[in-house]
Amino acid sequence: MTAPPAKDHATTRPQDVLDTAIGTAKAGGRLDIVDRLSEARSLLRGPSVAVQVAGGAQQGRASMAAALLRAGSGPPRITIAETGDTGLAEAVDVVVFIATPEQLLSSAEVDQLSALRHRSPTVVFALTETDRHPDWPDVLRADLELLRSADVSDTHFAVSVDQHARALSEDDPALAETSGIPALAAWLLDLAEQAELSAARAVAEHVLDAVVEMEATSPPRLRRPAHAEAAPGSAGRGRWSQVLGDGFGAVSSDVDFDLRSRVRTVVAEAERAIDEGDPARDWDAMHTWLRERLDYEGRQTRALLTSRTAEVAAAVSAEVGGPALRPVDPPAVPDLFGKLPPREPPAGKGRPLAARGRTLVTSGYGGLMMALVLPRFAGIHLPIGIVVGAALFAALLMGGAAMSGERKRQLDARRSRAKSLVRHCADGFLLGASKYTRDAVRTAQQHLRDESAARTADLRRAASPEPDPPRATTELATLRRHALTLLTRSA
Repeated sequence: MTAPPAKDHATTRPQDVLDTAIGTAKAGGRLDIVDRLSEARSLLRGPSVAVQVAGGAQQGRASMAAALLRAGSGPPRITIAETGDTGLAEAVDVVVFIATPEQLLSSAEVDQLSALRHRSPTVVFALTETDRHPDWPDVLRADLELLRSADVSDTHFAVSVDQHARALSEDDPALAETSGIPALAAWLLDLAEQAELSAARAVAEHVLDAVVEMEATSPPRLRRPAHAEAAPGSAGRGRWSQVLGDGFGAVSSDVDFDLRSRVRTVVAEAERAIDEGDPARDWDAMHTWLRERLDYEGRQTRALLTSRTAEVAAAVSAEVGGPALRPVDPPAVPDLFGKLPPREPPAGKGRPLAARGRTLVTSGYGGLMMALVLPRFAGIHLPIGIVVGAALFAALLMGGAAMSGERKRQLDARRSRAKSLVRHCADGFLLGASKYTRDAVRTAQQHLRDESAARTADLRRAASPEPDPPRATTELATLRRHALTLLTRSA
């Protein structure tokens, strides 16, 4: 292979690495690789994340979009959906669905959110006008229960567009932070940064695959020994790379599905246990069980990752030839709960003493009046002792019913709080475990790629005494170093 000298001072920006790889492939006559890498340019074009603000009529979609732009949402491109749209006119990465606390989400709005969930990978719920409605926390909790019952993501933000605008006019950072708009904008910006990192990783993977293919390609020679044509690994030099990529693509998908299925099962079991007990009494045992169970499921997913990686290594070894390739074992599962913020246990909060007393008095008075008034309406004249006894009995009965209802309300509130804590713990575990599995899959794939490339090069050198041109080897080594640096920085 003949190629122009690689620039040692070249940066490791995705565009620079991709341009260098295209130039190297073009100079080496690998037009098939040039075409593949040229298509990869589309990964680096346009805004990282497309965001659409959706919601019902008179919900302030335009004001929300303007507030997000003023808050510095950065790379995301923000558009506004038409009123009542159940679909998306264009493919977007994130939908911000807004509603006000004036009333709970209607069934039509919940259906709209469900439809948007199937069109966009990420849907976030934003409750606006929190400065105008003091009871917005109660409305938000009720709305989130509706979303969970419809199997819609409960990712949410409570915001006030008017408060954010006032904070900007008064140059009050604390008031702006309280409005919730900066937190939502920062969340969207983080998604954009993750998308940029994902694009950089994809470019690095494309370049590394191209380097492997170019390293495995022997330079054209006028005279080639007959035995070199049948050298191990020469006829199928591109086949093992395809087996490697397809194999680890399947591994990543299967491991992610296994992990999510295990976490979903644990959450379902925890919620059933919460419905059967009292979280105020059982929460410590439940929390300990939950962490131990999730830790166990993480180790089981690691075992699956180990076995599937060994299967891919065996398949690649069959294509490359020679001794069996040994895959790198995944690292031990780290502590995935250390970064979770502390949450208050579901102890439950009763109503104030005055409110409970008022309820008891009202219920007792109602029972007393029923016992005194109903016989008169029926025209029945009873001795005063019986009437008084019946009145006292009715008052006690009504008061007891009121106290029983209050206890049930507090138990339901504790159970709802406990389920929310279980989902929070499971979501935090799933976020950390997903990153762990992705990192482990990427490390195992890089290891097998390097081992296979080295094995192929050794077999090719053993089959042909002619050495590779030193300049092309140096260029590819430099390109590999830049691509690995880009991959490491974007991890």
